[in-house]
Amino acid sequence: MNIYLLLVTIGMVLATFLTRAALLLVGQRFKLSPRVEAALRFAPVCALAALIAPEIVVRSGTVDLSLANSHLVAAAAAAGVFLWKRSMVGCIVAGLLVLTAFRLGTGG
Repeated sequence: MNIYLLLVTIGMVLATFLTRAALLLVGQRFKLSPRVEAALRFAPVCALAALIAPEIVVRSGTVDLSLANSHLVAAAAAAGVFLWKRSMVGCIVAGLLVLTAFRLGTGG
């Protein structure tokens, strides 16, 4: 096994453990303001958007905001269905149907 890989893995385990342990140990004594607590509620959504957005808009290494981008069209359809029906299942189904139809129609 590569020693650098082992050292990086150990370092990441320690960093994860120490940051979480510190939060658990000090978190009881340290009180966040209500404004910060409200802002932290959006952190998971922001992290998910940061992971998904590049997958939707970047094609072949460049930003593609055209209607030829199947992922962008499917994401827009999914968002539209979600805003209309407020259904997560409907959102997923709409996105997958549009993506599948787009790919079958273009052969890609």
